[in-house]
This record gives sequence, structure tokens and C-alpha cells, in this order.
Amino acid sequence: MNILTMYRKVSLRLPLEQQRFFDYFNETAEELAATYNSFGMSVFVNNEFIPIGSLDDENPIKPLFCNAVIDNIIFLSGGDSAYKAEFARKAGEAWNKYWGDKAKHRHVKRVSW
Repeated sequence: MNILTMYRKVSLRLPLEQQRFFDYFNETAEELAATYNSFGMSVFVNNEFIPIGSLDDENPIKPLFCNAVIDNIIFLSGGDSAYKAEFARKAGEAWNKYWGDKAKHRHVKRVSW
């Protein structure tokens, strides 16, 4: 999903200026990176984050995280707190999907005594 499509989806729920959208997007991307960048995996397409400043910029976030980003931007722009809960749920599901694809159906066994 590109930046313009994400901006349109946010604007359907709450009218938002472009610069404020960019600020919220960059803040959300940093929050995702702080939470989910670990174990050699990244939430970014090229494993690095370049802040956006235009609707024509490439989306640096992996595709499954995009719906979570939209919910968090709506929350940050004054939306209901349910959007923050949805952001956490959707981001966790996206992370589990990417983690499962990387693990190639391996399982972690519990240590026994």
C-alpha cells in the first residue's frame, strides 16, 4: 500500500493535514521499530527507516503492518482509544505472520528439568 492510499483511508475517517499525517506516520514507524525490530527481523522493507515527507515517497513499512499504521494515525489524530488497541492487535498479527514465515514452521520447545 502506498502513502497516498494510506492518507486517503485516514482522511475518510478524520480530516487531516498532510504534514500532520507525515508526522504521525513517522512517529508510528518509530514506535513499530522500537517494539518489533528484534531477532534479525525488521518492520521496514529495506531494514532501514527513511522518514517520509511527501505523498509520492515509497512506503518504508512492510505491507502487513499498513492497516495497523492507519489505525494508529487515526488514534494520534484524536480518534477513539479503540484504534490504539486495534493497532496493537494488527501489528502483533503482522509480526507473527512474518515471524512464522521466517521460522519455516519450526517450533520452540519448552525447556524441561
